[in-house]
Amino acid sequence: MRDIPAAHWCGRAIAWASCAVFLLFLLLHLGIHGYWALTDTTPPDVVEPRAYANVLGDLEPRLSVVAREIPGLPYAVGIDAEGWRRTGPPSRTPAPLRILCLGDSFTYGVGVADREAYPALLETYLRKRFPARGVSVVNAGVPFYDIFDELSYYREKGRLLRPDLVIVQFYANDLEAMAGSFFREDLKVRQGGRYNPFDQGLGREKVERVLISWFETHLSWLMDGLRNRSSSGGPSPAASGPFKAYHLQATPEEKRHLNDKAALLDAASLPAMERFWDNYREALLELRDAVRGDGAQLLLVLAPDVLQMRENKNAPGAALVEACRAAGIPVLDMTTVLRSMSGDNPDLFYLTPKNNHPNVHGHTVMAKLLAESLGFDPAGRQRVEPAAAAFAYADPIVRVLRFSPEGIAAERQEPMTVVPVRSDNLAFFDVTMEGGNHISGLRPDLRFKPTGELVVRIDADMPLDMVSVTLFRRVFPPVNGFVQLSWSRDGTRYEQLQFVSDSAGDGAAGFENGRLSEIDLRQAPCARLYLRLVVHNEACVFGETSDPPWRRFEIVGYPSQALYPRSHR
Repeated sequence: MRDIPAAHWCGRAIAWASCAVFLLFLLLHLGIHGYWALTDTTPPDVVEPRAYANVLGDLEPRLSVVAREIPGLPYAVGIDAEGWRRTGPPSRTPAPLRILCLGDSFTYGVGVADREAYPALLETYLRKRFPARGVSVVNAGVPFYDIFDELSYYREKGRLLRPDLVIVQFYANDLEAMAGSFFREDLKVRQGGRYNPFDQGLGREKVERVLISWFETHLSWLMDGLRNRSSSGGPSPAASGPFKAYHLQATPEEKRHLNDKAALLDAASLPAMERFWDNYREALLELRDAVRGDGAQLLLVLAPDVLQMRENKNAPGAALVEACRAAGIPVLDMTTVLRSMSGDNPDLFYLTPKNNHPNVHGHTVMAKLLAESLGFDPAGRQRVEPAAAAFAYADPIVRVLRFSPEGIAAERQEPMTVVPVRSDNLAFFDVTMEGGNHISGLRPDLRFKPTGELVVRIDADMPLDMVSVTLFRRVFPPVNGFVQLSWSRDGTRYEQLQFVSDSAGDGAAGFENGRLSEIDLRQAPCARLYLRLVVHNEACVFGETSDPPWRRFEIVGYPSQALYPRSHR
């Protein structure tokens, strides 16, 4: 009998073992699916980022799901065969205007239906505006993406679409990846490869999610060990990938800002976060060069956080607007636009309180302004001129006013003074809170009449392009109380800036309510203007002495960049 080599037996053993493992996993897969079928507990499909090399988008293709990641706010999501969120039907024009929208969850449209996200609405508006031209808009937004992910995507996939225009959307999380891992580079390692419709139809990933969840719950020590082993197997994409030069080791001060969105969005943080903003600007220039090299144009959209509707947080505009102008990148800043349109409801364009993403109204405003920003010259060449001029919020002059028996204490410090002109029937109050914080303010002296009025004059040494006013108010139902703030150039003809009453139905009644408003003077900059404050019945305005004060009466002036440039100051 002929001896069989040991290597042959070893090979057969490995083959049989492999078959056994395959059959074990197949039986486990079928068993889990059978259990779901019998108990009617099949997990829903989930839209997840994927870096498949054989589809043009970066989302799991061919999905129609009801997303439920926001409690109490389900919304329909459709992902097409290329891995993009669906917009409208394909254009039938042979050579349509092709627009590629890059961004994160704002562009993707978390919380709204497919046709309510701004790329789909933009396509609708442009097709109506240019019916003979034909328009195709691609929503390539992916939740969690930042400027580096968008640059990576454009280089590898986006440019294959040969777009005429690339719209890239900024949000505050664009700065966060620079001190962590670059999401898309990491995604290509974890969820790359090629898309397989058969594999998707079998529901393998659903089973994997269930098994991973079970192991995370019952064998967390094993999962932690596997993660640590995989992470020590080589350099991370952040340390070794194409964007390694942009990776930063954040200092304690930088980490504090990255972990505090309010601090990060405050223009006062710009010196501390200069390295991160420099990184963003350099990555944006790389994207501009790549887009221009393909014969297309780039447009930057600044998407404001809901916090910027409530507070004077202007770091993105201050960091990017002037830099983009110098670099020839058109900018559409939605911050100033949404502030001016939101009236006395800062949450008007957002999904708050359930979520802080834009609602359909916010997406609609963005889409309409973008549609108005695009056109063609007489020769038929594409023209990009933002419908709303971005504001740089440069060189703010801040005055926090202190309430007093005379109305306010005069602020006479140059280059911008604020002095009371008239105070009528206002009673001053001052209350010491626990911890030593003082709350002081004004209310009508109801012994004489129901209405009190305060007029202040603002004088600057130079013309102003913009003035922002932050005021905290309180009204008490049910006695028809209200607070009204108006402004005027000459002290005679006033235009309403803020109004809140106990019947407004906006949640302001019975408790404090702060509001930020802006006076846009760019069409006719001026160095003097007036504010008139009217307080009626059971209503008051107030501020506090804590440093820095959150509750406050604050006026911020921005010098005119055209009439009073920095070189003349």
